[in-house]
Amino acid sequence: LVWAGGGGDDLAKSPHMARIGNSVFRDICPGDPTCSKFGFYQGGQPTPMMEECLLYKLTMHGQRGIAANESLFQHVFTSRYGKVRIFKVRRVSLKSKKWVADPANRRCDAPGSWYCVGQYPPALAPLIARRKNFAQLEDFNTKRSSEDEAYDKEYHERMSGRKGPSDGPGGGGGSKGRPGLWYLGCVGAEALLGEERTYSGGADGSTLAEARAFAKEAGSRYVALARSGMDGHAFAIPALPQGWKAGSL
Repeated sequence: LVWAGGGGDDLAKSPHMARIGNSVFRDICPGDPTCSKFGFYQGGQPTPMMEECLLYKLTMHGQRGIAANESLFQHVFTSRYGKVRIFKVRRVSLKSKKWVADPANRRCDAPGSWYCVGQYPPALAPLIARRKNFAQLEDFNTKRSSEDEAYDKEYHERMSGRKGPSDGPGGGGGSKGRPGLWYLGCVGAEALLGEERTYSGGADGSTLAEARAFAKEAGSRYVALARSGMDGHAFAIPALPQGWKAGSL
């Protein structure tokens, strides 16, 4: 089941889900705790990473030429206004189903207990072996590794704007943690940024450092930022609008 109604649907929440997933499986967004490459461009165009996402394909199945792998996911229902979509999972391993159903493989808190948390079948062992078990920062009973500390530091520095994806050796992220930007002014409408603007949202619009890295990758000299909460909107601008001068924005 996917919630596909727009606004706060599953796709809108997916960048945050990607960041959570990456904290457990670090190969989802290698070297990028904020998963800044997972999102959408202006007009709803998905980034390459988003385009390959199963959630995106299930949500958009049958639209714009997009289709989920129907040998694995059979579309069985879409609600009247497209808010809910349901797919049947196909080709499920009978061997794994039988293993999970066997009472001998259940993990119960006591013999004969009704409370059994279960466990994954052996076929998923290679995947489970790659995970780093989630732990709250406030869990003082769990010993944290130096790798965990470095990961959390990197995440918070990026989300706070003290560091962007291009920071580090040769990255040009600015001195003393500054993003290397100069304030020029504000605009009251997106159209005032010019027709050549390129849009990105999610983590790219969350901080000045992330927005600067996005503009640099787009080959633009200027960047505009609109932020609300953790995520926001960034516009890469190759040149200032014609007739613009300091203080006119």
